[in-house]
Amino acid sequence: MNDRTLFHRDPLHGYPVVVRGEGVYLYDDEGHRFIDGTAGAGNVTLGHGRRRIAEVMAEQARTLAYSFSALFANQPALDLAARIAAVAPVDDGRVYFVSGGSEGIETAFKLARQYHLLRGKGQKQKVIARWRSYHGASLGALAATGLPQLRAPFVPWLADFPHIDPCYPYRCALEGCAGKCNLACARQLEKAILQAGPGNVAAFVAEPVVMGGVAAGVPPPEYFAQIRAICDKYDVLFIVDEVITGFGRTGSYFAIEHWGVKPDVIVFGKGASSGYMPLGGVVMGGEIASAFTAAGEFFQHIFTYVNNPVAARVGLEVMDIIEEEEILTNATKTGDYLQAKARELSEHPSVGDIRGLGLMLGIELVKDRETGEPFPVGEKVSQRLCRMALTRGLALSGASGGADWVDGDDLRYYPPLVISREEIDLSLAIIHQSLTQLEEELGMTVTVGCRQPS
Repeated sequence: MNDRTLFHRDPLHGYPVVVRGEGVYLYDDEGHRFIDGTAGAGNVTLGHGRRRIAEVMAEQARTLAYSFSALFANQPALDLAARIAAVAPVDDGRVYFVSGGSEGIETAFKLARQYHLLRGKGQKQKVIARWRSYHGASLGALAATGLPQLRAPFVPWLADFPHIDPCYPYRCALEGCAGKCNLACARQLEKAILQAGPGNVAAFVAEPVVMGGVAAGVPPPEYFAQIRAICDKYDVLFIVDEVITGFGRTGSYFAIEHWGVKPDVIVFGKGASSGYMPLGGVVMGGEIASAFTAAGEFFQHIFTYVNNPVAARVGLEVMDIIEEEEILTNATKTGDYLQAKARELSEHPSVGDIRGLGLMLGIELVKDRETGEPFPVGEKVSQRLCRMALTRGLALSGASGGADWVDGDDLRYYPPLVISREEIDLSLAIIHQSLTQLEEELGMTVTVGCRQPS
């Protein structure tokens, strides 16, 4: 088959052509089976081949496929907004639907800007974010994203948003951290606000669990309480990016619930439709929405597919399945199992750190465990490891440059939330086998007695 007309991000990679999905598995056109260890792009939370979702999509498309949000409301969007507001940890939640995570972040930023304008605080326009964060590919989202390799080609186009250090104890250089977070990273937010001028800062955005630049980096229990207090002190909106963590990934509807903190705005995407339709959005506090009502002002921001009825109907079915099949409970229990069993991989000499929450697992790979020395970028360790796993039937993701923006590698595993313990065991066995092969190729001494996960 001629695939030259489809532009791939990596022109040198040979992409298997998948033709079918069922549960946590994907099948290609040559009959190979793969565990989908990344749940698509973190979005296929309920697994592949959900016929009941396909059926409601078709039914809704036959009834009403589209209505323009500037002129009409539609019942699926009204119903889904009420369902999400009822479970979101936001006071008096109001929901605005878009087509995905990047659009959701852009929406949240414009919402924050116009909210402050309506309150007579027009100087508030900067958004503070964190290094190592990922908030999306559009220009506003990329301005907040803290990954230099993604930002570099487009820096001339990006807004000047300040960045602070993330919570990353394994490689934290902040004074007093020494491998265990002392919240110096959280206190940096106040310094950044003061440096920018409190009257200029509109919002702070953060992922509860960082995946893009830390590989499942989980802050300590006190972290977000301190962030919330600082935002309140300086009249800064706290935006939580739940695009990858929302709708059950960590065992709760929204991961920020683990810290007992209420944000002002939640951005969601991915799992809201389990990958069956493009769907994202924001949940804002009632106080923000009321500012528009009181002023009689439009929200000056719109996309073609805002409040799309087919996407909203899929979102309703996803929430029905989450509740009927007790997906959150399963994600909690299997997530605890995953985090415990994954510790066995620490016997590998190339494994420097293992971290995660729920069904999010990150493994940092190192050349020297004692010093934390990373692999040189030229070794392409994460890329090689992911391809070794793929040949064994497990799709994983990984990234390079994590240690110092040049060197360093990690591995990420975040499967569908319906995965079983047996499938987790199989996944970890493949990771173990792939690590062993990699270490042999690199001439690393494999620890005697390194067990294969069972």
